[in-house]
Amino acid sequence: MEPTNSKEKILSAAAKLFRKKGYHATSLSQITKESSAPRGSIYYYFPDGKQQLAKEAIQKTGERVKAYIEKSLASHEDAAAAIQYHIKMMADRMFEQVENEADISLAAMSSEVWSSNETLRMACEDVYNEWEQVYADKLVCSGYEQEEARQLGSAIQSWIEGAYTLSLTKNSTVPMQIAADQIGKLFANKN
Repeated sequence: MEPTNSKEKILSAAAKLFRKKGYHATSLSQITKESSAPRGSIYYYFPDGKQQLAKEAIQKTGERVKAYIEKSLASHEDAAAAIQYHIKMMADRMFEQVENEADISLAAMSSEVWSSNETLRMACEDVYNEWEQVYADKLVCSGYEQEEARQLGSAIQSWIEGAYTLSLTKNSTVPMQIAADQIGKLFANKN
């Protein structure tokens, strides 16, 4: 979907550049040029500059991915089947998502800013916590205790992030497929 207003165009351009070049290597002048926004409009919409742009891009990515996770998990009543389905769906469309530059790479952003920008590190942490909670909520609905579901939600997110990174590195969905299969086995052994 093509952004329609200047603020959205700037945010979309920033996300695209952060994804391609990284946070530190992206300048406000590059964002202005990429967005075709009038000079000065970045500070009009984002008074705190690049950090605010990055934080909003992180949050927007978080919201879009969270909605996708919720929709995907709603496909099956059983948590194990839903999570397995979700990972397989991610694998099936992961390379088309790489082409969709509306979202930043949360893993890359986290790796880049964890020691240099506490505001952005915390924004990434908040998004990951929200995603983990979606998995935990699904597990609670399937009969898991709150604390076990919370820990499993964190483990599932960690497994997905690792498998996603390996899939990109290997240019293959096999690591994602393996993660889905192994999570299925993990839950099967639980029952």
